[in-house]
Amino acid sequence: MDRKLKRWELALMVGILAALTVGSWLGQEQQELADSVIRFHVIANSDSEEDQALKLAVRDRVLEQAERLYPEGATLDEARAALEGHLNTLAAAGREVVEELGCDYPVTAQLSDCWFPHQGV
Repeated sequence: MDRKLKRWELALMVGILAALTVGSWLGQEQQELADSVIRFHVIANSDSEEDQALKLAVRDRVLEQAERLYPEGATLDEARAALEGHLNTLAAAGREVVEELGCDYPVTAQLSDCWFPHQGV
C-alpha cells in the first residue's frame, strides 16, 4: 500500500514539474512574440453573422489604411510610431465602413500591450 502511494506521488510531482516547465517556456515564447510584432484586433458588436461580416470589413479597411502609414520593411518601433501618430485616422477608416454598411457602432483605435496565446500544432 505504501509503495503504490509513493508511485502516485511521484507521478503527480513529475506532472506538476512538466506543467511548470511548459508554462515557463510558453510564457517566454509569448513575450518574444509580443516584442516582435504588432497584433491587430477588431472586436465585433456580437457573434451574429452581420456583425462578424462588419468586423471583417472594418479589419480590411483599417489594414489598408495602416499599410499606407509606414514604409515596407519598417522596424517594429517605426511601425508602432507611425500607427500611434495616426490612431484617429485608423479609427476614422473603421467608422467609414460602419457607416457605409448602415450601422451606428462606436469605433476606436488604440495601441496596448496584449497577450499572444500559444497556437498549438
